[in-house]
Amino acid sequence: MMNLRPFFLGIIIVVSALTTPLVVAHDSINSEARKSYLAKLQEMHAVADSTAPATARAKAKYQIAVTLDELRELFNQDMISHGIVKGLETSLLLNELARTPDKLEASPKTGLYVSHLQTYREAIKLDPKAPFIDHARYMLLKSHFYDSFADNPLIPFSQSKDELIEMIGLGEVLLKSKHPMVSAEEVRFILGIHYLQAINQQVVTKDDGQKKYKKMVQELHKDFPQSLKLLTLEALAQ
Repeated sequence: MMNLRPFFLGIIIVVSALTTPLVVAHDSINSEARKSYLAKLQEMHAVADSTAPATARAKAKYQIAVTLDELRELFNQDMISHGIVKGLETSLLLNELARTPDKLEASPKTGLYVSHLQTYREAIKLDPKAPFIDHARYMLLKSHFYDSFADNPLIPFSQSKDELIEMIGLGEVLLKSKHPMVSAEEVRFILGIHYLQAINQQVVTKDDGQKKYKKMVQELHKDFPQSLKLLTLEALAQ
């Protein structure tokens, strides 16, 4: 099996740049930006933890999760490039988050900061029909996937059958999504790998899993013929 870690680290950086436009460059994390992030998170927590209607609490939880993902992607770009979080204000922000419920934990396996998946789950549960919920589902699917392995996505660190079934369900729902921030290419790619995982974990029969996997590959070929993800899927299936 080829070492896919460099490919996936590159994907994380590229995808982050394309899907999290609010992430700012290091020299933009000044004192004002740091304080602004912390104040906004505090405001969103005030709503999320209140007796406000479920719709308002769901939106606040979604915004918290998205904001933390923006920040963790910024921190992770430093970790990938330098092995540490660089910049005084960026480091201060990371340390200040560590004293709040928004503390970002680093994976002991990869050294990279992982997503607050439960916050997305809570938003989805509170208001499953909200206009932003497909994006919450997408971020949950994507973050779970990229946080779950180092070199080979077919060998996740620890993924229960229930978690895998949950992710497959999310991916299949997102196949129909029209949300502008949901990447159909990414969803099909991740779902294709989850089908291969499902075969390995005996969540589905080999025939059923292969059938669903091949359908994802065919759809990627049709709609995204130049996608580098096709090469990865084909390599994993060998």
